[in-house]
Amino acid sequence: MRLTTYLILVYLVIGLQIGMGDFVRVGASGARPDLVLLAVVFIAINAPRDAALLGAFGIGLVKDVTTLAPLGLYAIAYSLVGLFAVAMQDYVKRAHPVTHVTLGFFCSMVAGAVVLIHGWVKGPTAPFAEVFWSAVYTALVAPLVLGALNLVKGAFSFRRRHPRAY
Repeated sequence: MRLTTYLILVYLVIGLQIGMGDFVRVGASGARPDLVLLAVVFIAINAPRDAALLGAFGIGLVKDVTTLAPLGLYAIAYSLVGLFAVAMQDYVKRAHPVTHVTLGFFCSMVAGAVVLIHGWVKGPTAPFAEVFWSAVYTALVAPLVLGALNLVKGAFSFRRRHPRAY
């Protein structure tokens, strides 16, 4: 995976997430899609295992620095999302919209669970309805975002994984 392309992706999705802000909120719960999580899913289902996990942690760390979240919250959440998505690499068709929707929903719920548990332990908790509807919104937007990222997948020069012979 090319570092320059990865850093450009991180910069763009963090900037879009911050810039969209309240413009994309829907409903009374205030749900909004998590484009940064979708970038983590894209990296995790396409990159080799070690690069994907390091990339997921790096994206989470950048999100921690650019938000009011405690340092490490999203780094841990996105690392767990990366672990989940890397485990699915061999079992899913990477460019299929159903894969994008399901991974978007389940990965968003994993990250939301980490944020909810942190809220219960440390302080103000996010409402479960907001986490759930944000996961649904992220899943609905996932085919568009991941489909667009699949168009430029060649710029990342992901290496093909070869199955191990046991």
